[in-house]
Amino acid sequence: MTLPAILYDKAECPFCWRVRMALHRCQVVYEKRDFEAHELEWTRLTPGGTVPVLRLHGLVMHDSSVMLEYLNDAFGALWPLSPEKRAQARTSAIYADTSVGRPVRDLVFQRRDRKPAEWDEAVIANAMQQWHEAMPYLDNALGDRDFFIEGVGITDFILASRFGLALAYGMPSPRSPRLGEWFERMAGRPEFTDTAPEMVIQKLDRGWLS
Repeated sequence: MTLPAILYDKAECPFCWRVRMALHRCQVVYEKRDFEAHELEWTRLTPGGTVPVLRLHGLVMHDSSVMLEYLNDAFGALWPLSPEKRAQARTSAIYADTSVGRPVRDLVFQRRDRKPAEWDEAVIANAMQQWHEAMPYLDNALGDRDFFIEGVGITDFILASRFGLALAYGMPSPRSPRLGEWFERMAGRPEFTDTAPEMVIQKLDRGWLS
């Protein structure tokens, strides 16, 4: 009997969320397990004590980039076929995880489970400045396309997880109409809405916070 796909997961982790979006896009039926509720079995599967961990097709994967590559190779359509377009998409994905990921992470770490009096406002201000400085590159990379990858793919999932958490934790508007419209399109897709953390869904109707 073939075991079902299992994802050891943390709802707000952007690395977990991008994998959930990719699994949804590939129509892979899987069982989602909270890593803390299944701590004993989860720790046996991850040498670094990290999430996500994915069991699929007899494999155990504990790095989100490996999971995304495998899903693309097994099911297709998550990266562009053209080597040139794939290189562009990968470059934008790396940028999303670094230049966008760092300020969003800093903001989340300051505000998550903390009272406002405990926030380091200097860290938050620096995160917001870095966020705004990262947007022109993304605006240019997106150009006039609806998505970073035609039909939606890994770059869109990586960036959407960052943007969704940025919205949820009060990051200002990206100040780019094109990026704002891209996020609205992403936020209307089932890959996003069916896999998003609850706090992100609650903020969607309010739009970007100023």
